[in-house]
Amino acid sequence: MSTHTPHHATVLDETAIARFTATVADHGEVITDDAVVTDRGHDFWGVGGTADLMLRPHNRDEVAAIMRIASEYGVAIVPRGGASNCSGGMMPAHGRVLLDLSGLNQILEVDVAGRRARVEPGVINSDLQDRLAPHGLCFSPDPVSAHLATVGGNIIENAGGPHALKYGVTYNHVLAAEVVLPDGSVVNLSAEDDGPDLLGVIIGSEGTLGIVTEATVALRPIAAVTHSLMGAFATAREAADTIAAVIATGVVPAAVEWLDRAGIAGLQQFYDTGYPLDADSIVLIDVDGTAQQVARDQAIVERVLREHATEVRIAESDKDRAALWYGRLHAPDSVVASGKGFFIGDVTVPRDRIPEMQEAIQATAARHADGLLFIAVCGHAGDGDLHPTTFYDKDNPLAASALAAANDEIIQAALDLGGTITGEHGVGTEKIIFMTQRFTPVEISAQRSIKKAFDPAGLLNPGVMLPDVSTDEPSTEQFGATVRDALAGNFTPDRGARLTAGENTDISVNLGNLSLVVGADVTLDQLNAYLDEHGVTCVAVPAAGGERSIGELVATATGQERIEVRHALLGADVLVVDGGAKARFGAETMKDVAGYDTKRLYIGAHGAFGPITRLFFKIGVKA
Repeated sequence: MSTHTPHHATVLDETAIARFTATVADHGEVITDDAVVTDRGHDFWGVGGTADLMLRPHNRDEVAAIMRIASEYGVAIVPRGGASNCSGGMMPAHGRVLLDLSGLNQILEVDVAGRRARVEPGVINSDLQDRLAPHGLCFSPDPVSAHLATVGGNIIENAGGPHALKYGVTYNHVLAAEVVLPDGSVVNLSAEDDGPDLLGVIIGSEGTLGIVTEATVALRPIAAVTHSLMGAFATAREAADTIAAVIATGVVPAAVEWLDRAGIAGLQQFYDTGYPLDADSIVLIDVDGTAQQVARDQAIVERVLREHATEVRIAESDKDRAALWYGRLHAPDSVVASGKGFFIGDVTVPRDRIPEMQEAIQATAARHADGLLFIAVCGHAGDGDLHPTTFYDKDNPLAASALAAANDEIIQAALDLGGTITGEHGVGTEKIIFMTQRFTPVEISAQRSIKKAFDPAGLLNPGVMLPDVSTDEPSTEQFGATVRDALAGNFTPDRGARLTAGENTDISVNLGNLSLVVGADVTLDQLNAYLDEHGVTCVAVPAAGGERSIGELVATATGQERIEVRHALLGADVLVVDGGAKARFGAETMKDVAGYDTKRLYIGAHGAFGPITRLFFKIGVKA
């Protein structure tokens, strides 16, 4: 799949490059060998380019010095982590400098009792897991690329993984971060900071706002027992309904993974998945916890599976679990080794819309059969995050146009179903063309104001995430000024600002998706009564709330209330402070990394970015 070609790249003449190189020589290793710079400028999938040179700093002070000098010379910097990104998020080019962060790879501290670790950004995810395992702990984000991906990359992509359903995405496990801004200044951001959630905006920002040089991450105990189950189904609808039925029991699986008929048959061409070839869909489910908890949850899941599945398998030993999961977890490696052309997609829909999404994908595959071989659908069914992987013959002259058309159709289908353009891979350069389909002009403008507040000169990872400026975008200068004030530590709440608007008191629960949509003016007492009546819970809603509205809670959240809101909030409908235009940031999707996570700014902002009209939250089922 071709990537978007960014405009307005900084181009330096040879003299300027030579002066810049000489100035930064004392702040890290300078590499100019074309072969090395080219190799490091391309990701695991072969996407990328060649910068004029590469810098490899050894510590955070060198990163800050490099950014100060780059700012002085007007040099564009492209940060590089583990380069496992799937959306062309690293795009070096002539006139740019590649900043290789692999040298910042120290695990600085493991606080076993406090269940936290301080790490540098270049630490490989799996290396951190290996260090933690003897202590019975782990870092929850577990992307399939964990053997390549760095913790810094996990943070700036807001990585998920198979077990995000139960344990959350990276955002839920970052307690604090030290960030070098594009001008070389350093800020320390914490999940406990009052005011707008700037840490939340850095997470998932794809290296365009600042460079994380240290992070404090939360750890969790490794489950004492994990068992796996597989259900095979005659139809996607039966599979999706079964997932909903499992979750409706109150059991929260550690993972729920999906693979469709085309995926099973297609991957079978490259290796033996071991999965039933006559199933329309299979679902892999992990249950974990204590032995007693797993025994209880496994029995419930198995009962629900046997009511609907054509075949059920259970794996309890490590060997059997590895065999059951092999086909799903090794799909990316097999894709690369297949020798076929391929493109790995990434869309998220509310989980109860997975069957419609799968039908849309296979209808797309049928329409473009002259240019494509097949489209395999796998993904994180518990989160509604699907990865349609399109295969084609590289020598087929129809492949390029068919691939582009198919990708357009899949993205549009996800949006039509209330989903988003990317659940975990990010926008990068590949999905910039879809940003204006996902967001309105005012929503794009607000995000552009975030970028300008952090990076006024546009020198950090240029050409990533945001589309070219459109004349349709209204001014959001006040929005951006508030971000700048917060970033500079000058945020002062206006106690007279409107916190909510619209007098919206509607409440609805989607049990199939385990999401709550609530008007911002609903009181906490009203909301608690509604949740009790429907047998669901929401950690963001305090039991003793009184006449405070849910919108007021979010807009003024501090302390423990703020922490709970951060973990449960999925989206917000707002009126943007500049002109009061309607906007939506986030939605009912469980995973969404399209654009900057702008909803985070409304937490604790006291209406500074505009009032809230409606909110979207994760919920759980009462046991």
